[in-house]
Amino acid sequence: MKRSSNFRVLKQKGIGISMLTCYDYPSAKIQDACGIDIIFVGDSLATNVLGYDHQNDLRLEEMRHHVRAVARGISRAYLLADLPYLSSSDLPTILSAAEQLRLDGVDGVKVEGFRPEVFEALAKTEVEPWAHLGFTPQLIKEPAMQAKDSASAEQLVKECQALEAAGAVGIILELIPESVAGRVAKTLEIPTIGIGAGSSCDGQVQVWHDLIGLETHVYRHAVRLCDAHKKQTSAVEAYKRKVVKKEEF
Repeated sequence: MKRSSNFRVLKQKGIGISMLTCYDYPSAKIQDACGIDIIFVGDSLATNVLGYDHQNDLRLEEMRHHVRAVARGISRAYLLADLPYLSSSDLPTILSAAEQLRLDGVDGVKVEGFRPEVFEALAKTEVEPWAHLGFTPQLIKEPAMQAKDSASAEQLVKECQALEAAGAVGIILELIPESVAGRVAKTLEIPTIGIGAGSSCDGQVQVWHDLIGLETHVYRHAVRLCDAHKKQTSAVEAYKRKVVKKEEF
């Protein structure tokens, strides 16, 4: 079922927009029930769930499999998915991938980098296009703060404006100074979602595995509100001890 976004209204009212990555049905049910606005099947699926070395190794059929699972767990949230790097080589491939993901249940797709022609084309389809600028993991190897000087900051603002004009309905800003993110948020009518970009954005996105502590490594721009790895490890160890000793459950 198509869920239309009301994120411009939330932006105008000053209400923060919540986004979380998600890769499976049970996690989607939790996020949806907790009122997360945008449930996002990110290409971090590749490293967090499928064991790949890099998110660019993710194939479209793998993304589609997990999108369908997540869609089954959603009754109200907006469903966004990354366009995999391997499906972003040219416009016909992008449009085909976006349509397949739409059939799987997404409301929007996210495209990394400054590609106005892609947004112009997607804006004419039934899939809403989302942008991603600043640090773009598909295109930049090592995480690093972007738009640090006045020239690059000005360029980022201009690119955000151009993508909005081309049809982007929202934009993710990753690893940029808060002052620059705040300027973009004030300049655009569409919502900005930040990660490592301060609190001046219209919303925030975090990786599910980082937020709940499924990964032991803590990234500098990650928010960790639970230690699920420790809790799961303790449960498995307790189970193992009970089985070895043949204790009753």
